[in-house]
Amino acid sequence: MKLAFLFVGGHKETWLTELTCRYETKLKPFCGVEVVRLKPSKQARALSEQKRIEESESLLRAIKKDDVVVLCDERGDSIDSRKFSAKLVKLFERGRPRVVFVIGGAFGFSKELRERADWTWSLSPLVFNHHIAQAVVLEQVYRAFAIWKNLPYHND
Repeated sequence: MKLAFLFVGGHKETWLTELTCRYETKLKPFCGVEVVRLKPSKQARALSEQKRIEESESLLRAIKKDDVVVLCDERGDSIDSRKFSAKLVKLFERGRPRVVFVIGGAFGFSKELRERADWTWSLSPLVFNHHIAQAVVLEQVYRAFAIWKNLPYHND
């Protein structure tokens, strides 16, 4: 089983690169890990729909046919860490090669990408910029494994 993280942006933030490396190292004992950073669309902010479409098309090209796809979006399901851990286990039990977590750019996802998702997960009712969302996803996925494997990390 393998985890993949598809993120739009984050190439230039040193703090985010360092944090990502830390969580990749923490996750590797549990499964294979792949982090793919895609460049944001160069369209102007005023062309938000075009940006959303271009970034979503780029994400869709990186998703494989048999991937389990989890979109991270504030309009998704909101669950606590224990329930998220149980959900992650169920996603892995589908027996597909990769579970892929997707964080888009500032303007979110196209209809086509939303339709491709197996599940849409809300990190919070708050809206985070995509860099903070990447950090939250990495930490929560690690926390989910720690709960699943009964490691001393999560405190209720």
